[in-house]
Amino acid sequence: LKWLVVLSPHGCFLSFCLPAVLWAIHLEQEQISVTKQPLQGSFAKVTCKVFGGSDSTYIHWYRARAGEAPQRLLYLILSGSDLKREAGFSSDKFSAYATQSISNLLVHKLEETDSGCYYCATWDFTQCHKLPATLNKNHHSSVCGAQLSYYCCSRAG
Repeated sequence: LKWLVVLSPHGCFLSFCLPAVLWAIHLEQEQISVTKQPLQGSFAKVTCKVFGGSDSTYIHWYRARAGEAPQRLLYLILSGSDLKREAGFSSDKFSAYATQSISNLLVHKLEETDSGCYYCATWDFTQCHKLPATLNKNHHSSVCGAQLSYYCCSRAG
C-alpha cells in the first residue's frame, strides 16, 4: 500500500496505489484569496470542497507564511464530530466545521499576522499500530510512480 500526495493550486489529493485499483480523495479550494480589514469582530472563511470522501475522512488545515514551513492548525473528521487543534492554536482564533462534502476554516479576530496561505489536505485512514517491526528494503519493495514502497514486517510473539 503506497500513499502518493499531490499538491496543486486547487488543493491536494491523496491516492493509494493498489494492484489494478486507483482510489482517490480530491480536494478543491476555489477561492484565490480572501482580503479582510482587521476590524473588531472580523473573521475570514476558507472553504475546501471534498470529492470522494466519507464520514471517516479527516481534513487537515495548514497555514504557510513566506519563508516558513507550513504549520498544521487543526484537523477534523468530515462527519464534524471530532476536531483537534495543534498546540498554540486556540479555539478563539481558529475554528472549523465540516459536512460530508465541504470543510470550512474560520480565522477569527483578524490581525496582520494572520496573513498567509491556508491549505486543506487529507488522507482517509488514520491508524496507529505499536508493533515490534523491522523495515526491509529488498525484493518485497516495489515502485509506485516515482515512489519506492517499503513493507513493514513484524513477527508475532
